[in-house]
Amino acid sequence: MSFENPTPFEKIGFRLEWALTGPLITPYLRGLALRGDEIVLEVGSGGGAVTKHLARLLPRGRVVGVEPSAYWCDVARKRLAEAKNVSFLTGDVLSVDLAPETFDAALFHYVLHDIPTADRPSSVERIYELLKDDGCLFVREPTKQSHGIPAAEVRVLAASVGLREERGVERTGRLLKPEFSAVFRKASR
Repeated sequence: MSFENPTPFEKIGFRLEWALTGPLITPYLRGLALRGDEIVLEVGSGGGAVTKHLARLLPRGRVVGVEPSAYWCDVARKRLAEAKNVSFLTGDVLSVDLAPETFDAALFHYVLHDIPTADRPSSVERIYELLKDDGCLFVREPTKQSHGIPAAEVRVLAASVGLREERGVERTGRLLKPEFSAVFRKASR
């Protein structure tokens, strides 16, 4: 898969994702119990499929999407041009210019496993720096060995920078994709 230059088949898949994401993502996002006034960083926002639904839950808040692919960042900007509480930055979380302690929450939704293994610790450390005291990191990742990240690795990455796990659920089974969902909190100083 090429995130920067997707094939026509990949573009069709992402259009389907845009259309079908709502029923799949909205229950998860509602479960995050956001107040509606937070500033949330979405890491790896892609074409904005998750961003669209997250922005609706933040009528007094804001979503900042960070996406390494200029192609998908442009797609997201066009798709969500009407949303006044959304902005997108092209780059990865390590390279974009963001002020420390800016965000109430950050979200890795099926993205952390795509970050090169060597860059994961510094990416999670950067998230820690960007979170306000008492801010949350929300993680939802596939855990399949052939395509995913083990829950134990996510837990180690979070703990190594000082994020405390508040809730973590590992889902396994034949009918649903194996995944790990967790909430990590940055301790107040």
